[in-house]
Amino acid sequence: MDVQKTKVILVGNSTFPQWGGEIKEIPNVAQNMELLKKVFLDTNYFGIPNDPQHFVEIKDEASQDILLKVKHETKSFLGKDLFDRLIFYYSGHGIPGEDAKLFFASKDTIRTDYEITSVNSQRLFSYLEAFGAKELIVILDCCYAAQSKENQGDADSLISKSLPPEKSEVETENGIYYLFAAGKDNVAKFNPKESQKPTYFTEALLNTIGRGTEPGKDYITIGEIYIQLCKEIADLKRTEDPGIPDPRPVLQGNVNGFIFCKNIKFKNQEDADWAELREKPSRGKWLAFKKKYPVTRFEKGMDDLISRMIKGEMALKTLQEKKDIDLAIEIKTTYKDIPYIRDEADRFINDLAANPMQDDKNIESAAFNSTSLFKDFSNASLIDSASGTLGKDSELQPVDAGSFGTKYSATART
Repeated sequence: MDVQKTKVILVGNSTFPQWGGEIKEIPNVAQNMELLKKVFLDTNYFGIPNDPQHFVEIKDEASQDILLKVKHETKSFLGKDLFDRLIFYYSGHGIPGEDAKLFFASKDTIRTDYEITSVNSQRLFSYLEAFGAKELIVILDCCYAAQSKENQGDADSLISKSLPPEKSEVETENGIYYLFAAGKDNVAKFNPKESQKPTYFTEALLNTIGRGTEPGKDYITIGEIYIQLCKEIADLKRTEDPGIPDPRPVLQGNVNGFIFCKNIKFKNQEDADWAELREKPSRGKWLAFKKKYPVTRFEKGMDDLISRMIKGEMALKTLQEKKDIDLAIEIKTTYKDIPYIRDEADRFINDLAANPMQDDKNIESAAFNSTSLFKDFSNASLIDSASGTLGKDSELQPVDAGSFGTKYSATART
């Protein structure tokens, strides 16, 4: 998932002062927008850059302003060729219109004149599609959301299409994944008495993202999001409101495998130990991990890591002999992800910088003056030496896998 090639547009309407005749505010939508923004910008989940090119918020705007902004950020956006993925989210009132059309209510919506004073979903979708992204994900948290797409087919067919395939690697094609909070005949639910919480559908979506899926997977696909979302909605039905509608997907293309977000908030012990090893690798930690997990899905990474450590140490030995500043800089750059090698090269550079007028003999005594790593540099002796360090300080300490993610727990509502 390349976040530099992903654009996110969030549209939320919570106030409708000109609706007429009744109070139609949805204060929970403000929570939806705030919490989703945090998730999209959080590197634990998405890590979308917080700039106008990548992340767009449209809150409580008039209908024409919404359409203009969406058009400018999609169909008319000059840099759209740089993006492969577009995620669009809307939360607010959905108004069913004639000919199975859906309209999104806005700040200036007058209920009796909705055709003119609200957002035509078909026109808005045409702008999203004109962005030309290979992957388009549209999420609607509003009443009658599924009415925005005609000729959907029966419910069983929709649900069957939404299930992710058995195989682990999913081939995808360009297409669109629509995810709706409600069917074409259903109203989406929220609790105005708990306006500090998100709407039920968005709460379930946030819980799904925060909980993650099965351990060991770096990313969650949109098909997997849907499956987990249904489970979260079922929980809310039992504890909050049995009338919450089931989410509905509509797929255009083989799009279940679209990557949606990172899954790093749900790790098992092997994931945690591997992350610790990669953060501060050493011979001792490498051998301890290999002993603890003789069969591991990180085998290729383990091989690559020990190879890089050995090559880095050989480069440091050459640096000790040649006293070459350019080589030191190259080692520091090449092995920046292996701190003990990077720091040794940096120490050599700092020693030279601090003593520019010393002769070679003095420089030799200044550089590596406390390093014992290179006394015996055969690969076998290094491995044996590292094996002998697997004492209390070098072993991986157990990490409590715990519970990852934040659940927006619900309390009883009336």
